[in-house]
Amino acid sequence: MQTTSTRTVVTLVFAGALVLMAGCSGIGLGDGDVGASSTEGTAENVTDDRTVATATESESTSDDGHSHDGHSHGGDEAGNDTGDDADAESAPANATLAELGGKMTIAVNGSELDLQDRDRDGDAFGVAESDEHTWAANDSDLTLAAALSRLDVNATESTLAVDGERYTGSTEGTTVSYRVDGESVDPEAYVLEDADMVWITVTTAETNVSGPGTYIKAAQQHAHGEMSFVVEDEEVDFSKEKYQAGHRHFHYEHGDGEIWHAHSTSITLSYALSTLEGIHAADGVVEYNGTTYDPADDDTTVEVTVNDEPVDMDEYVMKDGDSVRIVVETTG
Repeated sequence: MQTTSTRTVVTLVFAGALVLMAGCSGIGLGDGDVGASSTEGTAENVTDDRTVATATESESTSDDGHSHDGHSHGGDEAGNDTGDDADAESAPANATLAELGGKMTIAVNGSELDLQDRDRDGDAFGVAESDEHTWAANDSDLTLAAALSRLDVNATESTLAVDGERYTGSTEGTTVSYRVDGESVDPEAYVLEDADMVWITVTTAETNVSGPGTYIKAAQQHAHGEMSFVVEDEEVDFSKEKYQAGHRHFHYEHGDGEIWHAHSTSITLSYALSTLEGIHAADGVVEYNGTTYDPADDDTTVEVTVNDEPVDMDEYVMKDGDSVRIVVETTG
């Protein structure tokens, strides 16, 4: 097995991963790198074209969009935000040594781990120097847990240990989530595959859920999922223009009302709902088009589930692959 330092070969995988991630709308994009702090706001620019490097080109080329879990994101003529979103550079001569590659984000208590800083040179797994979310591996039999160990992260099905702290899913208020392409996995059993989008999220009772958190640029890995919102037997149509690309941290786009986009690792469900025009959610109460629905009222029910499990809207942090369902009813 080839064990040449993965950092020397990861550039090609980075370029390929940009193709996968490029094209998603950049809502009110700022000038800073990923991880630059930002506040909530509406969009000035709704979409952007990205420049990406290919395996055979040393200059960047325009990319119209990408496919993610069966849905497509296209580039748009308005509001281009290229700059440092796409790092176009030629692939090294030995780039074919990387057998696998994809994207990875690890967020603990609302803050991303610096994967580049944790990467060890000289092993079979590495993180791109030019993109902190792009990983590459020279081992086709590498489990997710084994890959994480190269980043000094210890992972089991229900626990994660990092920097002297151990988080256990059985602890009240703590969740430990391992997802690949939106699906929950056991990190000790799951073997990484090419183009895997890995999301690892740990939340605790101390996680700050008071705001949207750090903004993730459109070209970088960010979460997607589905949501059904039914009020008095009528499902809200999120493909309507008023729900499209109105907020940088959470939005729908390109006329698609099926797939939502979350550009932070610490967006609660109540915050996400409140970014949508005519909708507000807080303390279990939902407002829709001027009508308040309070489950404390005898004639009102507000049922909220994520992946068929009941959740607290104010505490639940949105994760990649989430399927949200909200049903509001009155009997009066």
